[in-house]
Amino acid sequence: MIRAILFDLDDTLMDHTAAMHAAVEDWLPGGHQERFAEIERKWFAAYERGEVSHQGQRVERCREFLGRPEMTEQEALAEYGTYLAAYEKHWCAVDGAQEVLKYVLDLGLTVGVLTNGARDMQESKLRAGGLDLPGIELFPTVEMTKPKPHREAYLEACRRLNVEPSSTLMVGDSLANDVVGARAAGLTALHFDRSGHGDIAALSELTAMNFV
Repeated sequence: MIRAILFDLDDTLMDHTAAMHAAVEDWLPGGHQERFAEIERKWFAAYERGEVSHQGQRVERCREFLGRPEMTEQEALAEYGTYLAAYEKHWCAVDGAQEVLKYVLDLGLTVGVLTNGARDMQESKLRAGGLDLPGIELFPTVEMTKPKPHREAYLEACRRLNVEPSSTLMVGDSLANDVVGARAAGLTALHFDRSGHGDIAALSELTAMNFV
């Protein structure tokens, strides 16, 4: 029996990719979205492996994307702030996100959002998407000992929700962070892939599942 659901945030509840693509074009016009996305994946993975801090990956992403390795940390963060301002303007929820959150809350399930992003930004995203519903707990792994996909992240979220991992479902778009890692920690997991190559292609599919 599932008693709790943990959702990923970026590209699960909020459309990070669409916002990122639009923001990159605002920041540096000319179709650089795929290169930015590749650099983002590279440095965020380094953060997840513990090789750089959360702020450090922002600095390195900015230096590499702009081709300015000599930038000081302060200069890089200031430039990255220009991107973030554009990124925030384009935040929007994934189709069906609010509806599915209301559905699982109405079932009486305990609901959390487990994200590798920082609290301030992720809280702002939830508000922008209309997803900051009463009863939704936000768990940024930067406040924990390890980020996803380390098992400690899932176990700590379950502890904070006061549920057993075996009674918890993780839903997210990343196979490594939201499926493989979660299952290794003893949770049930569903891969959300809007292209149709995962366990579910739309969040609305969750409303047809029997959790209790």
